[in-house]
Amino acid sequence: MAGVKKKPQLPKSVLDMKFMKKTKERLERELEDTQDHGSLYSNIITNAMRSASGNYVTEASFIFCENLMEGRLSFKGMNPEIERLMEQEKLKEIPSGEMQKDIPDDILAKKFQAFNKRKRASSTPSKYTMVKKKKSH
Repeated sequence: MAGVKKKPQLPKSVLDMKFMKKTKERLERELEDTQDHGSLYSNIITNAMRSASGNYVTEASFIFCENLMEGRLSFKGMNPEIERLMEQEKLKEIPSGEMQKDIPDDILAKKFQAFNKRKRASSTPSKYTMVKKKKSH
């Protein structure tokens, strides 16, 4: 118990004053409670546990927090409503075999055909560019 710090106490002469009566009673009750707690857990709490400090590990990265679950949780039927919501979230996360289509197939085929026509038209040289090339040579 050498490493345990005691908090400063008021002198006995101050506590004996009339206006400090309630404070004196409160401090006596706190002292009795701490002594009772000390005897309750004396076989469990060791001196190493009392003097231990700096048992924290700090990480500079948030990578460990990426896959954590958010929101309220319920286990073993303690809150059926929350468990139902959790099941719905799981069903949303499971991808189905086929992707959702934003554009129907027939419209996409027409657009793609029009795109290919424009692409082929620009890949062949026009008469204007052919004439220009001949003049430059």
